[in-house]
Amino acid sequence: MKRNGRQSRKKDKPLRSPYIFLLWLAGLVLLLAMADGEAADPAADYPSKAIEYAVHSSPGGNSDRMSRLVSDIVKQEKILRQPLVVLNKPGAGGGAVMGYVFERKRNPYLIMNVPLGNFIGTTLLEKLPYDINSFTPIANMAIDGSVLAVRSNSPFKTVDDLIAEAKKKPKELIQGGSSFTSARSLTGKSMQKVKGVQWNFISFKTEAEALINVLSGNVHFAITSPGIVLDHVRAGRMRVLLADAPSRYPQFKDAPTIKETGMGEPLVIYHGILGSPLMPDYAVKKLETAFMKVTESDRFKKFREDEVLQPGWIPTAEYTKLLKEETDRLKALLSELNLLKKK
Repeated sequence: MKRNGRQSRKKDKPLRSPYIFLLWLAGLVLLLAMADGEAADPAADYPSKAIEYAVHSSPGGNSDRMSRLVSDIVKQEKILRQPLVVLNKPGAGGGAVMGYVFERKRNPYLIMNVPLGNFIGTTLLEKLPYDINSFTPIANMAIDGSVLAVRSNSPFKTVDDLIAEAKKKPKELIQGGSSFTSARSLTGKSMQKVKGVQWNFISFKTEAEALINVLSGNVHFAITSPGIVLDHVRAGRMRVLLADAPSRYPQFKDAPTIKETGMGEPLVIYHGILGSPLMPDYAVKKLETAFMKVTESDRFKKFREDEVLQPGWIPTAEYTKLLKEETDRLKALLSELNLLKKK
């Protein structure tokens, strides 16, 4: 009987050990799963790699210079743990960069610089699979007006002189600019409708190139960024006749605003940041905070002053509303100008 008892106990031992082993294994798996879940949480260490910062202009253009400055401030002041890497995608009035970003949905590592009025114009005037509200709003960083500039030896001393000449010679004057769908092109079209005149428009790769053609006499004037005109005015090469801005620029104090001349409300350009479609909320919040810190830096404030930009920090929630408001406003303007096509 004892032998049988001993045999029985020997048989019991192996029966208990598989259960103990399985319980130990299950606990280990659970611990590993929890640890892996913590490590895999994308919000915990965002950003864990470089963020692509796509720009619609060529290297050296206004938006490119601003984006590279922002990227450098983020790096030098250690605002984010990873860098913003500027990627130039010029072409199609912003269509090239918007198409690139639109195809990469839910990507927390892809943002783009946005001159809002220009991009809205492109999405309204061209047949595209997206509109400006397809992208994820992050924030606005500055506000840019426009000026109408001629070379200093131009016969046009005031904007009234230019309008008078356009009435005498329909379709003979030429405006230079960077894109047919840009906000500055729309300013010219609006002026023509209000004053009952017509002139031509020639598109160049950049606004700087348009100014070169004003200086060389290939085009009569340009409606462009005040920042790139300023040095030419100071050097006596150009003269500003009109400010498309809420108030006169101190740098061009003799140039009246578009409202003062009876040609409607100013059409300003909001310089902001949009993310890929359906960008995760954790990325938006992190980037909103980062860009706010950039706008508060001394280097960004100096850049804004040098480029004749106005303060324009707008956080995510308000920027989201602005996208819709500006879309509705530009759509109404394009409709009034009979420029909207059926898509």
